[in-house]
Amino acid sequence: MLENTLYVANIVDNTIVDGEGFRTSLYVSGCDICCEDCHNKELWDINRGTKMSVDEVFDKINHDMTDITFIGGEPMMQAKALAALARKIKKETDKTIWIYSGHSFEEILKNKDYYNLLKYCDILVDGKFDKKYFKSNLRFRGSTNQRIIDLKKSLTQNKIVLWEDKF
Repeated sequence: MLENTLYVANIVDNTIVDGEGFRTSLYVSGCDICCEDCHNKELWDINRGTKMSVDEVFDKINHDMTDITFIGGEPMMQAKALAALARKIKKETDKTIWIYSGHSFEEILKNKDYYNLLKYCDILVDGKFDKKYFKSNLRFRGSTNQRIIDLKKSLTQNKIVLWEDKF
């Protein structure tokens, strides 16, 4: 994938389901994990997305006070471009960034491009959706095997620190 090009499936403004508070969710297309019973199977094909520059995406998602969520598809498939976008968000705003990935935190740390993206994010919801662990009342995740990880604390303390829901 190119460092300055993203394949965008959708942008959802003012959502409260993809992380804490009001958020703008950037749904990227393309998935290399393809979880059984995936909620977004139509996003598996990267060509289903609209090709946009990092600057175009930034302009579309930075129009109000909402924080940002990267979701998909599988954001790690576009890690280089998302890292460039996240770097721009952090440089020019005070928005938080949540990111969803079917890869585990441990897997992400082993990949230089994935890790470079995580450095700019605040919260990671990790792990594959697993239907046998599905619960309809979970906040911000689809199955109980998925973790909500506070990235800043985890990377500083060199251990997984789960996000504390204040709800």
